[in-house]
Amino acid sequence: IIAQETSKDPALQQLIQKLKTTADDSPFTIQDGILFRLDRIVIPNSLRTSILAELHVTHIGISKMKQLARRYVYWEGIDKDIEHLVKSCIECASLRKNPPAVTVHPWDDPSANWERLHIDYAGPFEGHHFLVCIDAKSKWAEIRVLRNAPSTDSTIQLLNNIFSFHGFPNVLVSDNATIFTSDVFKAYCSSRGIFQKLIAPGHPATNGLAERNVQTLKQRLKSLANEPGTMTDKVEQIVFRYRATPLACGKSPAELYLNRRFRIQLDALFPNPQFKNNTNADAQPVRSLSVGERVQARLHINNRDIWQFGVVARKLGTRHYYIKLDSGRMLKRHINQLVSTRVPRPDPEEPAASQGS
Repeated sequence: IIAQETSKDPALQQLIQKLKTTADDSPFTIQDGILFRLDRIVIPNSLRTSILAELHVTHIGISKMKQLARRYVYWEGIDKDIEHLVKSCIECASLRKNPPAVTVHPWDDPSANWERLHIDYAGPFEGHHFLVCIDAKSKWAEIRVLRNAPSTDSTIQLLNNIFSFHGFPNVLVSDNATIFTSDVFKAYCSSRGIFQKLIAPGHPATNGLAERNVQTLKQRLKSLANEPGTMTDKVEQIVFRYRATPLACGKSPAELYLNRRFRIQLDALFPNPQFKNNTNADAQPVRSLSVGERVQARLHINNRDIWQFGVVARKLGTRHYYIKLDSGRMLKRHINQLVSTRVPRPDPEEPAASQGS
C-alpha cells in the first residue's frame, strides 16, 4: 500500500523522477516503489494521518512520538504535525502533568542490567491495582495486574513471577508501605540476597524512576479508557510500546536490556527481506517443472511408496507444486517427490493401466 499510494502522490513522484534523472548525491533512495530518506520510509500524503494515529496509539507525548518516528517514517514537516496532533488531542490535554519540581539527588548508575530495581504500586484504577517494576539501568519495565488490594503475599507472588524470567536483583528500591516493610517481605528479600532500600517517608520523588512510570501508566490507562479490550490487554499494549520506544539516549529499553530492537506494527511498513528470492551462486540448481507438464508423483499408501501419473496444475515457488492426478485428485508435492514423464494420459474410454509400481 505504501508503494501504491506513493505512485499517486504528485510531490513524491516529482522527487522520484528527479532521482532517476540526476546523478546528484541525495539522502533519498527508491526500493520496491517505496521512497526512503536514509533508513526511514517517506510516507505519502494520503497515509500520514493514519501513521500519526499509529505513532500516538497509546497517547505518548511529543518527544516520545518524535523519537519513535525518527526510526521509521519521514515527511517534510513531520515534527510540526506531531506537535499539532498531541496539542490537539483531547485525552492528552485533559491529563496534562504539572510543571516539573526541583530535581532530587540522582541515583548512581548501576553497572549492569537488573542490578537495581525500583518498584511501586499504581491504582486503584477501574478496580485494578498494578505492580510497576523498573530496571534502573535499561529502564526495562515489568507490570503485573491485580484484581484485589495488594498485600505482602500477593506482592511476593507477583515478584516471583517477574524474577522467574529475569532472576533476582541486587537492590530493590520501594516506599515505606507496610507491604514492603513487613517482616515477611524483609525475610523474603534477605533470604534471596536482595538488599532493600526504602525511600524517605513522605517523599515519593526519591523513588522517582518508579513514581514516573506509575504516573505514565495511569495516564496511558485513562487515555485508553474508551478503547476495547481487557485491562490486561491494555497494560500489555502500553508496556509493549514503551519497551520499543527510544529513550533520551536514543535507544529503547528493549535495546538496552535485550540488545535488540522490538519489531512493532510500524516495522510492517518496510519491505521484509526474508520473503525476497535470494540467489546463491554456490547453490546447486533446482529442477523445474512447467505448468501442464506430465509427471509421476510419489505417494505413501499402505506402508509403501507408489508412483501415480498426473499433471502440474500450479507452481509454488521453486520447490513445491500442486499436482492433479489422472484420478482427479489434487495434492501438493515437493520437487523431490516428482519426476517428469512422457507417458500420456490414458483415453478415458479405455481401461486405465495400473499406476502403482
